[in-house]
Amino acid sequence: MGKKLFISNLDFEVTNDQLREMFQETGPTVSVVIATDRETKRSKGFAFIEMESEADAQKAIEGLNNKVINGRPMKVVEDRGKGGGSREGGAEGRSEGRKYEPLPPIQRMQLFKRRKKLDPFIQDPNRTIDYKDVALLSRFLSERGRILSRRLTGLTAYNQRKVAKAIKRAQNLGLIPFSSV
Repeated sequence: MGKKLFISNLDFEVTNDQLREMFQETGPTVSVVIATDRETKRSKGFAFIEMESEADAQKAIEGLNNKVINGRPMKVVEDRGKGGGSREGGAEGRSEGRKYEPLPPIQRMQLFKRRKKLDPFIQDPNRTIDYKDVALLSRFLSERGRILSRRLTGLTAYNQRKVAKAIKRAQNLGLIPFSSV
């Protein structure tokens, strides 16, 4: 069974015959195919060569890799086929050459640790919501003077409404500014 080689970085002026002569020096070739553009019929700069034996193919890789042709060093490597893996034995070898590797399950990664915000009015039942307690009410305001949402404050719905009402009253009386920007 022959061994297929992939030749890249070819000069666009190189022909099939020139390539065949070059590789015949290392061993007999079965086929030489230079990839060409369909419309312009110009070379794409790479080719495939099938050698008769693996030993000849290895000799060609060692001898002709990085050989300069028309000012360009051509690269000669073993052909891996379209899939990129190793090809052994044609179409049957594609499924055999590649092993199934199960990936580990994706773990959920917590980027930001959420702190559990507890309602201070539930923790201390003696504490009351008063519009005169500016220090307490300012904890529930953003930098722009807006009332923070329940998700950010951790208050119950009932206490959130009472705090919002107290903040609005304090702002209307001038105890808290409407915006601090």
